[in-house]
Amino acid sequence: MFVLTILRNNLHRLWLTDTAKPPAGRGGLAAVPALAGLARAVLLTGLTAVLLGFGGTARAELDKALIQAGWSEFTFEDKLANRFARPDGHPDVIQIDTDNSVSIAYLPFTARPVNLKRTPYLTFSWRRLGPAVDTDLTQKGGDDRTLAVYVAFPYQPERASFKERLLRPFVEASEGADAPGRVLTYLWGGGQQRGRWFENPYTGSAGWMQILQVPSDPEQVWFSHQIDVRADFKDRFGYPPPNPSYIAIAADSDDTKSMFSAQVRTLGFSG
Repeated sequence: MFVLTILRNNLHRLWLTDTAKPPAGRGGLAAVPALAGLARAVLLTGLTAVLLGFGGTARAELDKALIQAGWSEFTFEDKLANRFARPDGHPDVIQIDTDNSVSIAYLPFTARPVNLKRTPYLTFSWRRLGPAVDTDLTQKGGDDRTLAVYVAFPYQPERASFKERLLRPFVEASEGADAPGRVLTYLWGGGQQRGRWFENPYTGSAGWMQILQVPSDPEQVWFSHQIDVRADFKDRFGYPPPNPSYIAIAADSDDTKSMFSAQVRTLGFSG
């Protein structure tokens, strides 16, 4: 779900600038003819089809243990899906096997909400079990990544830009009322120095990314992180965060047509 939000926010940038305002005397979609046509397309074909050129999802590759724990998977039609599984005897580990594939496993916090005031730290360890992909994640296209951890936050109309408020009804019609509005992404990948932040190239200012591990970091080694998500959100977006809606993990190898495995361990929030 939140992945569609990422793409939806990119669509905003295609049609409106951050400073765009409706012409005097006109309101709603009539104020921006291109958006009126876009809205019709969204209603007729669905947001995924408009943005990706296809609709629906491919067969998911999520094992029963993860499904029972509340995880779901977002996949792309015409793209092979990653395989997400808990290795035998390691209930705190999620392994991602990717082979010319891309998909994202996500865990909604509906049943067990996270309170960032009490537990602001995102904690996890990760390692790669094979070759790392080295692409420029600051650019669209060809942006494979060894690992990614996403934290998605709910849409807040009082914090939204004009363009976001304008398209929100159509986003909710396609994705549901819980479609997030802001995303922080922590990466094992290339294109930027370790620790540096950059805007998600698909979302603009609605999403920020930080590289924690670079492609040259060794395989078979666990790297542990404790991230103050509350502080990161405030630093990136300029205001205190709401409690997160989802957490998600992914690997991506379809552009480089590579094959590797990676693992994430003890993923969660702590005080």
